[in-house]
Amino acid sequence: MTQAYKIIGLIATVCIVLSACVEHETTSVRISSALSDAEEVMYEHPDSALQILQDMHISSSSNQLQHATWALLMTQAKYKNDIKQSDSLINIAYSFFTKGNDMQRKAMVLYYKGIVYNEHNQDDEALKQFLEAAKTVELTEDYKLAYLIHSSIGMIYAYRELSDYTMQYFEKAQQYAQLSKYKDYIAYSYILIARAYALKCEYNKAIESYNEAIKLGRTYKLIKPTGDALNEISIFYNHINNHKKALHYIKEAIQIEETDKKRLRLGDTYRYLGQNDSAYFYLNKASQSNNIHTAYCAYQALFYLSKKEKDYKKAVEYSNKLWQYQDSINKIEHSKVLIEMQEKYDQQKIINEKNQLQIEKDRTIRNTLIILSILLCTIIITIYGYQRKITLQRKKLQEKENEIRSYIEQLRDNENIIYSNQMRMDELIAQMKEHKGAKELWEEQQNMLQEMLQQNQQLQQENLKLRENINHYTASLDEKSKAMKKLDTLTQENQYLHQRETYLCNLLIKQTNIKEKINEKGLLPIDALLWEEIRVKIDYIYNGFTERIRLQIPTLTENDMQLCYLIKLRYSNVNIAHQIGGLASTSVSKRKLRLKEKILQEIGTFDKNQNLDTWLIEY
Repeated sequence: MTQAYKIIGLIATVCIVLSACVEHETTSVRISSALSDAEEVMYEHPDSALQILQDMHISSSSNQLQHATWALLMTQAKYKNDIKQSDSLINIAYSFFTKGNDMQRKAMVLYYKGIVYNEHNQDDEALKQFLEAAKTVELTEDYKLAYLIHSSIGMIYAYRELSDYTMQYFEKAQQYAQLSKYKDYIAYSYILIARAYALKCEYNKAIESYNEAIKLGRTYKLIKPTGDALNEISIFYNHINNHKKALHYIKEAIQIEETDKKRLRLGDTYRYLGQNDSAYFYLNKASQSNNIHTAYCAYQALFYLSKKEKDYKKAVEYSNKLWQYQDSINKIEHSKVLIEMQEKYDQQKIINEKNQLQIEKDRTIRNTLIILSILLCTIIITIYGYQRKITLQRKKLQEKENEIRSYIEQLRDNENIIYSNQMRMDELIAQMKEHKGAKELWEEQQNMLQEMLQQNQQLQQENLKLRENINHYTASLDEKSKAMKKLDTLTQENQYLHQRETYLCNLLIKQTNIKEKINEKGLLPIDALLWEEIRVKIDYIYNGFTERIRLQIPTLTENDMQLCYLIKLRYSNVNIAHQIGGLASTSVSKRKLRLKEKILQEIGTFDKNQNLDTWLIEY
């Protein structure tokens, strides 16, 4: 059996190992110091982080954790540096970290998977990833990442003009920004809240939030958040036709950092205010932007401005430029669509090839596992059948041993009764010789002798059958068990001790003069003093007989106890009648019957082949 269990354990181990082949391999190896350095400077100096990552030489055949971490950080660095990217890198990180237990990495990879979807205008897929990332990031303490995730969700809802959802997620983003204690994110969180208020048309609250962002930015000298807040509040004031306020804030924004987009915004604001010279100046500057969309918007504003001034010559020039840029934008957009389609096709092709290889690998492993499972089941069934057979055999052997044990015990009990009866018969024979002249007493003793003789004969016949049964069962066993042998020895010793006890008790009775004193009374009844002496002697010889029997049979009277003492001393009914006080032997029989009923009410029944006299003598 031990060998069989070892085989099962070995097969189970093999199955587990093979099953593990289809699982994602994990490693406890720490990421390299270069990756740690890149991650450390990612928020403050994303350009430096990108440079570190680009200088690293990480191949797909290297450690999976290193490769996946590098792919994730590279995706993050490219996004922070406004570099357009495909989903090839994020997919490497996604396939690794989504199967692991690192919740921070899992939330991060879900977030940047959503970012890539968002960059490719797949808003539904992006939102799905962001929402999953929001659930995961709650299990971490990365509050910066939590801010980014919730702000991204809020932006998608903002584009869909779902103002309540927008406010809900922007407020969560602000909470995480406060927890992160990162001043840039705290400032930007006020900008997000301002956008949500603007979407809800609560303009005063929107202005308050923008001003909070500007105030925080100036306090902590946060250049970019301050510039963005000034730029956005100027756009907001233009939207509500408060162009003077818009001009004030866009000028402050340009003082912080002058860009083509801000020149465009400043020129457009001058156009709204009717300050056409300043408008022409800044719009012409913006039209020279390398950003084709900024240049397009600048020419569009110049077209409207020249048309308003009825300078149709310039209007035609700007219109032509506008159409040229529109055509270029269309071509670029068309090229982007083609490139995206090609990338998707290539990516899908790679995925299909990988899936096919995985399917073949899974099929091989599945077939192997099926074969091993069948083999394992066969072995288990075989072992179970074998074990069941052994169990049944043991059960049968145990049943036989129990029956033999029961037969041996019954045999010894019968032999004890036969021995006791034989001693009683010897006493009766001796008494009969003494009372040959007393016919009534002699007949009573003769009847008792016949009863015991018949009982012994029945017990001897029963013992013969018991021995036959014992021999029959032991013959079917290879050998007696140790327990059986021990029981046999103990029963023999018990029988010997029982016989020894009876012999010693009888010897003690003979050595005391109690029976002589009783016999000296003749036909006179026993007086109280002698009864007390009888009780003391019997209790001494038979281990507190009076106390034991009264504890078990509490209904016994003093007369009942006197009858018990005389029976214990093996007096016949005739002798008992004289000793108690001039009774007839029939009266003694009736008293014995009443005594028997009292005893049976407490103990139930006597053992087999027992009567009142033998029960009291053996008690």
